[in-house]
Amino acid sequence: MARFEVVAGRAIGMSVLIDDELLIGRHAEGAGRLADDEEISRSHARLSLDRTGFCAIEDLGSTNGTYVNGMRIKGPETLSEGDTIEVGATTLVVRELPIPHSEHTLRAIPSRPTVVPRGGAAPAPDKTPAAGRHHVRASEALEQGGAPGQRQGPVTTESPRSRAAKSADKQAQPSENLSLQLEIDWDTRKATLSVGDEKPLKLVLDGDTWRPLSDAG
Repeated sequence: MARFEVVAGRAIGMSVLIDDELLIGRHAEGAGRLADDEEISRSHARLSLDRTGFCAIEDLGSTNGTYVNGMRIKGPETLSEGDTIEVGATTLVVRELPIPHSEHTLRAIPSRPTVVPRGGAAPAPDKTPAAGRHHVRASEALEQGGAPGQRQGPVTTESPRSRAAKSADKQAQPSENLSLQLEIDWDTRKATLSVGDEKPLKLVLDGDTWRPLSDAG
């Protein structure tokens, strides 16, 4: 369940618990009336908690608006612990939110791809912590056959014709370098997947599954 505490207004000190959704307004029932706050609309806003554990608030066309962290919202806004919500003369603070469902977490964050260079060992995984948006990059493959720091064999000489033939053969081979980038914006539940020079693919989190932006319902 999600827990909200009223810190200002007629209902100050009250805790509001939701496990599905809560309608806020003068025509709402129970806790949604906020101790009959006269400055909220009849149907002011809706708090919702989906089955994956994400909590959001949506304004329902109220007269005075709904504010999250001091900013008036224009659409559904995902909430985090510590966020403040202002509706009418009432201010609520998000005190507790459930941990997102493990199945959702596994499907929302794909495994990191690994590119193994020819003749070398697999690169160590990127341990750089993510902040806000998540960035996942595949390591570039080494162009040379040996791993960094490997002892080189004896130096041999070859004719100019042999060197020219090897150079032409190397240029004819396709590049083994691979660049993969995945950017996830959890606030909007959207992501951008880029592979090499290909056109980026826009994704959106539909329920607990990533879908192309144009296909999401």
